[in-house]
Amino acid sequence: MPKLAKQLRDNLRAPARGAGLIAWTALMLGAAEAHKAVDRKLGPGTRQDQLFERYMRTWTGAILTMNAIDVEIVGALPPASAGPRMVISNHRSAVDIPILLTHFGGSVLSRADLEDWPLLGLAAQKAQTIFVERDNQHSGAQAIRAIRAQLQRGRTVNIFPEGTTFAGDEVRPFNAGAFVATRGLDVDFVPVGLAYPPGCEYVEDSFVAHAQAIASRPRTPVVMRVGEVQRFSGKAARAAALAETLRAQVQVLVDEARQHALEGRRA
Repeated sequence: MPKLAKQLRDNLRAPARGAGLIAWTALMLGAAEAHKAVDRKLGPGTRQDQLFERYMRTWTGAILTMNAIDVEIVGALPPASAGPRMVISNHRSAVDIPILLTHFGGSVLSRADLEDWPLLGLAAQKAQTIFVERDNQHSGAQAIRAIRAQLQRGRTVNIFPEGTTFAGDEVRPFNAGAFVATRGLDVDFVPVGLAYPPGCEYVEDSFVAHAQAIASRPRTPVVMRVGEVQRFSGKAARAAALAETLRAQVQVLVDEARQHALEGRRA
């Protein structure tokens, strides 16, 4: 009987979490819109931005909780930024996005097709997500302008410069495009390294299959190693050089996150 109960619980886990995600997203969107109506006369950069920042972090934090994503943070999270900030991370899972949004806030640079997904796409639009088609130069140029506009408003932008998700801990070469948007601005750069258990990566599956796999796991431990906040000037601020400098730093952080995960498993 206990074995049957466990099997039933395992079979119901993903559908229950999926239904919870849909209901929670709809609730948070409705609440955010209701509050936004009150502040309709206020422009961007005032209470509307603060409102959606608060709702988005609540929404994404609950997504992590619902799916039993256990994030262990190694290193100090930087204080809330009063100016432009760019968070740079390796990219391994769709879960990367709610992890960064929960802990750093702001918006995220994301694949263009997310905009068309039911409900989640609407939530992403409301959160000022910057959409980009990776192989479309026009879309890339628009994304650079959108990143720069958000940085000029003093917002945080989370990016995954590898361009897509990969398996393993090797950090692939960074695309320099997003760093072009920082030229001439006093931007705080925060490198981050994420380490998942093997097999959790979003590589060959469809997004739906990947999401179902996440929702089906009893728990998913993730180590997030946060690096020091940095600023660059002069030669190091050139986009290509900046991309390679930060890639090397993210690689070190990923290795440290993996070592921490292994030590925790042995303890």
